[in-house]
Amino acid sequence: MSENIKSTFQFDNFKIIRSVFEKKEGDASQKINLHFSPKAKYYKEIAKFELFLGLTINDINNLLHIEVDAIAQFTLGGKTEEKDISNYFYVNAPALLFPYIRAYIATLTTLSGYLKPITLPTLNLITLAKQLESNTEII
Repeated sequence: MSENIKSTFQFDNFKIIRSVFEKKEGDASQKINLHFSPKAKYYKEIAKFELFLGLTINDINNLLHIEVDAIAQFTLGGKTEEKDISNYFYVNAPALLFPYIRAYIATLTTLSGYLKPITLPTLNLITLAKQLESNTEII
């Protein structure tokens, strides 16, 4: 009987390393534009993945501007085939980090006196996979 060996993909921690909140006078629109800036470092010998995810938010009236930069660390253990790494790192890692950024933005806008706090929708970030893969440095 063959033994199933599963890989372990572990979300170790995250930090918000920079945030900017700027609100000009006037009524900011609830319609916003989001821009993601993903990049990463993969430390191959120790199977560590460090994801940097930047998010910029602007309302369509240009009265609200928010920037949040976060870093998350992940560990990959067990038997993992090379083809599985891209799924873990480029697809799953941003999806695991985004809810923390989303909660941070909701809290930031609530506690800053913004009348209509921003609650970002849940998003499918699979579209970031190719951009993240091309912006990953393998060390």
